[in-house]
Amino acid sequence: MLKLPLKHYDESGRILAPSWLYFLLLLLCVDWLVFIFSVVSRSQTTELLAFFYPQKEALGLNLVASLPVLTSLVLISQRERLWKRNWLSWRHFVLPFIQVGVLVLLTGQMYYLMHHHWGFELVTALKILLYTITLYVVTRSRHLKWMIEDWATPEVGKDEKDTHSKGEDNSSDDALK
Repeated sequence: MLKLPLKHYDESGRILAPSWLYFLLLLLCVDWLVFIFSVVSRSQTTELLAFFYPQKEALGLNLVASLPVLTSLVLISQRERLWKRNWLSWRHFVLPFIQVGVLVLLTGQMYYLMHHHWGFELVTALKILLYTITLYVVTRSRHLKWMIEDWATPEVGKDEKDTHSKGEDNSSDDALK
Protein backbone atom coordinates (compact mmCIF):
# COMPACT_ATOMS: atom_id res chain seq x y z
CA MET A 1 0.00 0.00 0.00
CA LEU A 2 1.31 3.44 -0.93
CA LYS A 3 1.94 5.99 1.79
CA LEU A 4 1.11 8.94 -0.46
CA PRO A 5 -1.07 9.58 -3.53
CA LEU A 6 0.48 8.64 -6.88
CA LYS A 7 1.19 12.25 -7.84
CA HIS A 8 3.90 12.32 -5.13
CA TYR A 9 5.96 9.58 -6.82
CA ASP A 10 8.27 9.80 -9.82
CA GLU A 11 8.40 7.38 -12.75
CA SER A 12 10.58 4.91 -10.86
CA GLY A 13 8.37 4.86 -7.76
CA ARG A 14 10.48 7.13 -5.55
CA ILE A 15 8.82 9.70 -3.32
CA LEU A 16 9.29 13.21 -4.69
CA ALA A 17 9.96 16.25 -2.56
CA PRO A 18 6.71 18.15 -1.99
CA SER A 19 6.20 21.28 -4.07
CA TRP A 20 5.57 23.34 -0.93
CA LEU A 21 9.09 22.47 0.22
CA TYR A 22 10.63 24.06 -2.87
CA PHE A 23 8.48 27.14 -2.34
CA LEU A 24 9.49 27.45 1.32
CA LEU A 25 13.17 26.90 0.56
CA LEU A 26 13.08 29.58 -2.12
CA LEU A 27 11.41 31.97 0.32
CA LEU A 28 14.11 31.24 2.87
CA CYS A 29 16.78 31.86 0.22
CA VAL A 30 15.29 35.14 -0.97
CA ASP A 31 18.47 36.95 0.11
CA TRP A 32 20.45 34.88 -2.40
CA LEU A 33 17.94 35.71 -5.12
CA VAL A 34 18.16 39.44 -4.37
CA PHE A 35 21.94 39.24 -4.31
CA ILE A 36 22.14 37.36 -7.63
CA PHE A 37 19.68 39.67 -9.40
CA SER A 38 21.47 42.76 -8.11
CA VAL A 39 24.85 41.45 -9.28
CA VAL A 40 23.44 40.54 -12.70
CA SER A 41 22.24 44.11 -13.22
CA ARG A 42 25.74 45.55 -13.00
CA SER A 43 24.79 49.16 -13.53
CA GLN A 44 22.43 49.22 -10.53
CA THR A 45 24.04 46.76 -8.12
CA THR A 46 24.75 49.23 -5.32
CA GLU A 47 21.35 50.91 -5.62
CA LEU A 48 19.47 47.61 -5.47
CA LEU A 49 21.48 46.31 -2.53
CA ALA A 50 21.08 49.63 -0.70
CA PHE A 51 17.32 49.49 -1.30
CA PHE A 52 16.85 45.95 0.02
CA TYR A 53 19.58 46.09 2.68
CA PRO A 54 20.04 49.60 4.11
CA GLN A 55 22.44 48.12 6.67
CA LYS A 56 25.35 46.59 4.78
CA GLU A 57 26.03 43.84 7.33
CA ALA A 58 22.44 42.57 7.03
CA LEU A 59 23.08 41.16 3.56
CA GLY A 60 26.19 39.25 4.61
CA LEU A 61 24.55 37.87 7.73
CA ASN A 62 21.45 36.76 5.83
CA LEU A 63 23.53 35.12 3.09
CA VAL A 64 25.53 33.16 5.64
CA ALA A 65 22.42 32.31 7.67
CA SER A 66 20.57 30.92 4.65
CA LEU A 67 23.54 28.89 3.38
CA PRO A 68 22.37 25.61 5.03
CA VAL A 69 18.94 26.06 3.46
CA LEU A 70 20.51 26.70 0.06
CA THR A 71 22.66 23.59 0.52
CA SER A 72 19.54 21.51 1.22
CA LEU A 73 17.84 22.92 -1.85
CA VAL A 74 20.83 21.99 -4.01
CA LEU A 75 21.03 18.49 -2.50
CA ILE A 76 17.33 17.82 -3.13
CA SER A 77 17.42 19.15 -6.67
CA GLN A 78 20.59 17.22 -7.58
CA ARG A 79 19.63 13.89 -6.01
CA GLU A 80 19.78 11.97 -9.30
CA ARG A 81 23.37 13.03 -9.92
CA LEU A 82 24.35 12.18 -6.36
CA TRP A 83 22.79 8.73 -6.69
CA LYS A 84 24.67 8.10 -9.94
CA ARG A 85 27.93 8.75 -8.08
CA ASN A 86 26.88 6.38 -5.26
CA TRP A 87 26.81 9.19 -2.71
CA LEU A 88 24.07 8.06 -0.35
CA SER A 89 24.68 9.59 3.06
CA TRP A 90 23.77 13.13 1.95
CA ARG A 91 20.07 12.42 2.50
CA HIS A 92 20.60 12.42 6.27
CA PHE A 93 21.73 16.05 6.12
CA VAL A 94 18.77 17.53 4.26
CA LEU A 95 16.35 18.00 7.17
CA PRO A 96 18.99 19.03 9.74
CA PHE A 97 20.40 21.60 7.30
CA ILE A 98 16.94 23.08 6.79
CA GLN A 99 16.25 23.14 10.53
CA VAL A 100 19.62 24.69 11.39
CA GLY A 101 19.24 27.24 8.61
CA VAL A 102 15.78 28.26 9.81
CA LEU A 103 17.00 28.53 13.41
CA VAL A 104 19.94 30.70 12.35
CA LEU A 105 17.63 32.91 10.26
CA LEU A 106 15.24 33.18 13.21
CA THR A 107 18.11 34.07 15.52
CA GLY A 108 19.22 36.73 13.04
CA GLN A 109 15.77 38.30 13.10
CA MET A 110 15.76 38.32 16.90
CA TYR A 111 19.19 39.96 16.83
CA TYR A 112 17.83 42.58 14.44
CA LEU A 113 14.84 43.21 16.73
CA MET A 114 17.06 43.51 19.78
CA HIS A 115 19.22 46.15 18.10
CA HIS A 116 16.13 48.11 17.13
CA HIS A 117 14.87 48.08 20.73
CA TRP A 118 12.12 45.55 20.00
CA GLY A 119 10.22 47.99 17.80
CA PHE A 120 7.53 46.43 15.63
CA GLU A 121 8.18 46.17 11.91
CA LEU A 122 5.78 44.34 9.63
CA VAL A 123 8.48 42.75 7.46
CA THR A 124 10.37 41.45 10.49
CA ALA A 125 7.16 40.09 12.00
CA LEU A 126 6.30 38.30 8.75
CA LYS A 127 9.80 36.82 8.54
CA ILE A 128 9.60 35.55 12.13
CA LEU A 129 6.18 34.06 11.41
CA LEU A 130 7.45 32.42 8.20
CA TYR A 131 10.52 30.98 9.95
CA THR A 132 8.47 29.64 12.85
CA ILE A 133 5.87 28.01 10.60
CA THR A 134 8.58 26.57 8.35
CA LEU A 135 10.44 25.08 11.29
CA TYR A 136 7.24 23.48 12.59
CA VAL A 137 6.12 22.15 9.20
CA VAL A 138 9.53 20.74 8.24
CA THR A 139 9.97 19.10 11.63
CA ARG A 140 6.51 17.52 11.71
CA SER A 141 6.08 16.55 8.06
CA ARG A 142 5.57 12.82 7.52
CA HIS A 143 6.00 13.35 3.80
CA LEU A 144 9.58 14.57 4.32
CA LYS A 145 10.40 11.72 6.71
CA TRP A 146 9.04 9.14 4.27
CA MET A 147 10.92 10.83 1.44
CA ILE A 148 14.23 10.60 3.31
CA GLU A 149 13.55 6.94 4.18
CA ASP A 150 12.64 6.20 0.56
CA TRP A 151 15.88 7.75 -0.66
CA ALA A 152 17.93 5.26 1.39
CA THR A 153 19.03 3.43 -1.73
CA PRO A 154 19.38 4.97 -5.16
CA GLU A 155 17.15 3.79 -7.95
CA VAL A 156 18.50 1.17 -10.26
CA GLY A 157 19.24 2.67 -13.66
CA LYS A 158 17.08 1.72 -16.62
CA ASP A 159 19.98 -0.09 -18.28
CA GLU A 160 20.56 -2.18 -15.17
CA LYS A 161 16.84 -2.95 -14.90
CA ASP A 162 16.77 -4.10 -18.52
CA THR A 163 19.88 -6.23 -18.00
CA HIS A 164 18.46 -7.81 -14.85
CA SER A 165 15.10 -8.49 -16.44
CA LYS A 166 16.73 -9.98 -19.54
CA GLY A 167 18.95 -12.12 -17.35
CA GLU A 168 15.94 -13.37 -15.42
CA ASP A 169 14.08 -14.11 -18.65
CA ASN A 170 17.04 -16.09 -20.00
CA SER A 171 17.36 -18.13 -16.82
CA SER A 172 13.67 -19.00 -16.90
CA ASP A 173 13.98 -19.99 -20.58
CA ASP A 174 16.96 -22.20 -19.72
CA ALA A 175 14.98 -23.86 -16.95
CA LEU A 176 12.17 -24.69 -19.39
CA LYS A 177 14.58 -26.38 -21.83
